[in-house]
Amino acid sequence: MKRALFLVSIISLVLAGCKTTEVKPDPSILRVGVTPRSEPMMFKQNGQIMGIEADFAKKLGTALNREIVFVEVPWDKQIDYIEQNKTDIIMSNMSITGVRSQRIHFTTPYLESGLSGLFRRDRYDPNGLIGSVMMNQSRPIGFVENTTGEFFAAQRFPRAEKLAFKTPADGVKALVDGKINMFIHDAPVLWWMAARNERDLVCFPEALNREPLAWGIGRHNAELLEETNELLAQWDEDGTSAKIIQNWIPSFQR
Repeated sequence: MKRALFLVSIISLVLAGCKTTEVKPDPSILRVGVTPRSEPMMFKQNGQIMGIEADFAKKLGTALNREIVFVEVPWDKQIDYIEQNKTDIIMSNMSITGVRSQRIHFTTPYLESGLSGLFRRDRYDPNGLIGSVMMNQSRPIGFVENTTGEFFAAQRFPRAEKLAFKTPADGVKALVDGKINMFIHDAPVLWWMAARNERDLVCFPEALNREPLAWGIGRHNAELLEETNELLAQWDEDGTSAKIIQNWIPSFQR
């Protein structure tokens, strides 16, 4: 139990001055929809929202001269909240998919990501990711429900026993406890978790696929989409985006 708790405990910077609540539309406020469960992208510690996207949100609020308010939303309700005008932007480790793009606009990707696999060190193929994946074709594997990891597992692992978890932390605990042999999730999250327990966990630097991460904005809010894309282009050019990401993932390279 102590080991499982260690895996998901993180010493991080606190993002000050940002509240967690639900508010009505206000042009002076930017309501950021978050599901704080994915270290280091977007998570909650000691009552504070933090992570890569929290830092981006703070930077975005300053640039737009709007107060940031974090609105905690269940993952499967994020797009509903945008469409119902309960939030202005989704900043919560969301990848671009064709289905999601039918309902919301996506900004320019801020990070090229993908899915990877996390393994116990005593249950992986030392030859690398592909060997480890092949070794677990018919063994129990886990993923977070209602994510691209679930869809990927259904398509690529038809013979495996598949177990869904509510959060990445739940999946990692099941891996540590030996209930699953492989946990499929977003690569940056798995790199983060593996780096904090290299003795027991292994995650390879390559990804199983390519998934651009971006922020979701309502189709009724073209102005915010344009403003955000302009800022993303500027931050990419001047190195701001890379600096924010490297603060949490030092190995990140453009």
